[in-house]
Amino acid sequence: MALDRACTEHGITPTPDGRGLMVVQSNTGGLFRVDWSGATRRVDLHGESLREGDGLLLRGRTLYAVQNRLNAVAVLRLNAAGTDGHVVRRVSDRRFDVPATVAAFGSRLYLPNARFDTSPTSTTPYTAVAIPRP
Repeated sequence: MALDRACTEHGITPTPDGRGLMVVQSNTGGLFRVDWSGATRRVDLHGESLREGDGLLLRGRTLYAVQNRLNAVAVLRLNAAGTDGHVVRRVSDRRFDVPATVAAFGSRLYLPNARFDTSPTSTTPYTAVAIPRP
């Protein structure tokens, strides 16, 4: 079974080969590949971490990983199986306020601000930030 590579969700996305899922463990920063059998293996990130990992978005073999409390998006290049990856850069924006997930449209990424560090009231504003796709 292969998944539609266009789907995205908090901390879960299809593998580049569509034969499993990739999940992030926010407290450890680990990225994992989960096969349909349930077998799970840690993706080799060559010493990098996705600490505070939240939303994941896969486009081809490029993985965008939101690091919410770090106000950053890690851009990774994965192998075809999704078992090996390299962080090629991290992107931040002064408008980020704990972004929680990510979606793509055209040449931009859209990240809603969860504002975890803000006490909500009936008038607390919430925004989404659009950035050029790195």
